[in-house]
Amino acid sequence: MTQKKPLLCLLLVLSTIPLPAFELGWKLDRGYKYLWLKNKEKIGETVFRFSRKDGPSLTGEYYQLAIRRKMEAEGKIQDSVGTLLFSKGGSPVTYTEKTNFRFASDKTFKAFQEASIQFTDGLATTIYTNNRKKEQASKTELKVDKDIFLFSTLCQEQWNLFTRQLDTTGPRTIKVFYPEFSDVLKIDFKPEVQSAPLTIGDRKIPITRFSFEAKKWKWQGSIWVDEKGRMLQYASGPLKIVLTGKID
Repeated sequence: MTQKKPLLCLLLVLSTIPLPAFELGWKLDRGYKYLWLKNKEKIGETVFRFSRKDGPSLTGEYYQLAIRRKMEAEGKIQDSVGTLLFSKGGSPVTYTEKTNFRFASDKTFKAFQEASIQFTDGLATTIYTNNRKKEQASKTELKVDKDIFLFSTLCQEQWNLFTRQLDTTGPRTIKVFYPEFSDVLKIDFKPEVQSAPLTIGDRKIPITRFSFEAKKWKWQGSIWVDEKGRMLQYASGPLKIVLTGKID
């Protein structure tokens, strides 16, 4: 009887060992909510959920971030739904978002916008379509790094794909693709202090507060990140975004 080669035996053993779980921090298939506050007044909320999804190929791991956002400010209301497919490292693959706009005094929607973003071989292709007029859709293409992150307007929940990479011992620069301007934005993060625990639901969670700055846009603020890399709070100027409800 012939003996199996040691390498083949090892491969057979390894093939039966399950791969370690992806450490995203957030529980999969569970809804979470951010409240949007401006000058301490609620102006909106974002409900988001992470889940495991099949990607565009048979290799690698892919995940989905699904959101529903409602904003109301200055007599205007917008309702959005979005879906981001991303790789295990947090790099975006596709993003789609549909948004209805109307005045608070009128229940009839006055405008509709669709956004579609595709990341392929270092190229970000963005298409915006207004009021379903596909013949008038705008399309832009921009070369980006393959490890770029996505940050679309009002989509601070997308920051969770890179906040888990921030270093509590030193500064870190993150590059994000900002589709509305078809531009790459550099955001500098710096750990400021191990702040007092944040109270989320019935739990007190230790966090680190980071300052951030995008010098090109003269934009700055702070975020509060727990040891799992989850962004629990965001503040910039009069705007504050806070996680509410139960957290695991």
